[in-house]
Amino acid sequence: MKQSKNLRLILTITILVIGLAGLIGYYLRLPSNEITRVQLKDLIENKQIVEATVVPTPYTGIYALEGTYKAGDVVKPFGITTHLEEAQAKELFAQKSTKVEVPGMGFKGQLLNIALPVGLTALLLGFVAYQTKGAGRGKNSRVKQRPTVRLADVAGVEEAKAEVQEVVDFLRDPQKYSKMGSKLPKGVLLIGPPGTGKTMLAKAIAGEANANFFSVHGSDFTEVYVGVGAKRVRQLFKQAAKQQPSIIFIDEIDCVGKNRKFDTNGEQQQTINALLAAMDGFEGNEGVVVIAATNRPEDLDDALMRPGRFDRKVMVPYPDVKGRRAILQTHVRNKPIEDEQALEALAQTTHGMSGADLAHVLNEASILCAQNNRPKITSTELEAARDKVQFGKERTSMVLNPTERAMIAYHEAGHTIINLRCKLLPTLYKVSIIPRGNALGVTTMLPTEDQNLYSKDMLLQQLVVLMGGRAAEKTFYGATTNGATGDLDMARKTARQMIHDWGMGEKLYYQPDQKDAEVEINRLLENADRTALEIIQEQKNDTEKLAKALLERETLTREEVLALLQA
Repeated sequence: MKQSKNLRLILTITILVIGLAGLIGYYLRLPSNEITRVQLKDLIENKQIVEATVVPTPYTGIYALEGTYKAGDVVKPFGITTHLEEAQAKELFAQKSTKVEVPGMGFKGQLLNIALPVGLTALLLGFVAYQTKGAGRGKNSRVKQRPTVRLADVAGVEEAKAEVQEVVDFLRDPQKYSKMGSKLPKGVLLIGPPGTGKTMLAKAIAGEANANFFSVHGSDFTEVYVGVGAKRVRQLFKQAAKQQPSIIFIDEIDCVGKNRKFDTNGEQQQTINALLAAMDGFEGNEGVVVIAATNRPEDLDDALMRPGRFDRKVMVPYPDVKGRRAILQTHVRNKPIEDEQALEALAQTTHGMSGADLAHVLNEASILCAQNNRPKITSTELEAARDKVQFGKERTSMVLNPTERAMIAYHEAGHTIINLRCKLLPTLYKVSIIPRGNALGVTTMLPTEDQNLYSKDMLLQQLVVLMGGRAAEKTFYGATTNGATGDLDMARKTARQMIHDWGMGEKLYYQPDQKDAEVEINRLLENADRTALEIIQEQKNDTEKLAKALLERETLTREEVLALLQA
């Protein structure tokens, strides 16, 4: 459909250009056998002109002289385009009694002289108006839907579901609330990171309330033509008001509802004003609810956030372990799972994953299962799929020379040895020297329970673990490599947050560009580097033993590492 519209647009423009060029070419065409003004003057002086005709060219203001002249015994045609007025042309030829005809333009010529510029202007304005009208309706709301999704189908966001239940009840039985003088919330703002189920929750509200569902994206209201976005807003609300009960869902509302203090775009200003006016234009008992979703609430205009517009602000965060367990159970309904305990382990070790991430993990696991011709999904496929989603796909085909491979083994062994010493951090899950994603080796730590607060001691231990790879390189090779680039970036970011954001420095607050803050950040990093080096030198034999085992087996689990070090 979009390609067809683009093709029609290109074809229309091409026809207009060709037609305009043809008209201009027709009226500006030069007569054949063109001569210069000097030659014309000589022909007149020598009485060689037999006859001549002054031909007016409509709209151009130019007159063409066409005729014949004697060249010896031969009569030849001539022509010249001149800016002479009719009277001047007559006077020029009258001096030598040359036969000159000056035909009038007539009614048709005069009409054409007027119609040509007017017609071309009208055609151009009509084309622009058509395109503007098309833009106004081209990205209008989708065809109304009656979603089949129910709140029971939405897992992992129980608090959010409880908060929106009153909207469902109000749309189902408005009289119950009207008797008490209650008004339906005009707007519900769903706030949360991507993939947490905001769109699905909005559909579930409409499905539970048996309401019409109009879904648009915030970017659908932005256009190059000023006023088009505002027109779309009015059309959308008018359409929803006619088909009550209805829900208008605006995804990524920050695209259109940005704070006007920092936005000078005229189209955006008109659009957000239209949105505010539309939300004020219907009563709370009309059966129309606006649900919007965003992951950047700080960017929204203050006028949108006040009561009477978005009355409810519902948080849709990443799911906790209980929520992840429920989400996994929802997505395995049509997938054969060999062991339910594997799902429990997956829920425990996927902290920070959204519902969309978990669905992706299960889909990857089912693909691996099909590729391996297995009848059911096992813990092996689930773990492989989780690692692929979290850390990237293994690059088993990548060839490393023996020296590089050995340095990577010692680097990862350094991370592992220090992690086992740091009791406040998540436990070691697996260490591998198989390249994965952008990393040449990976030491994986997975928490067995959700962690929401991080103490200063915990963060300091994290810095030491990040420096463990460099410390092992220094200890066994006497120098460091660029393999620690990612570790250093993460360490700098953590140290900077500790000083600037979390007040964990010697002073409570530092200016962003204050030199004392950089001194503190460097002090944290240098202390972590020194501590890591001391631990590796203290446990040099264990580090070497682990590195050699990695060179031999490439991947070791926590249990295998502990058994190796205790042997």
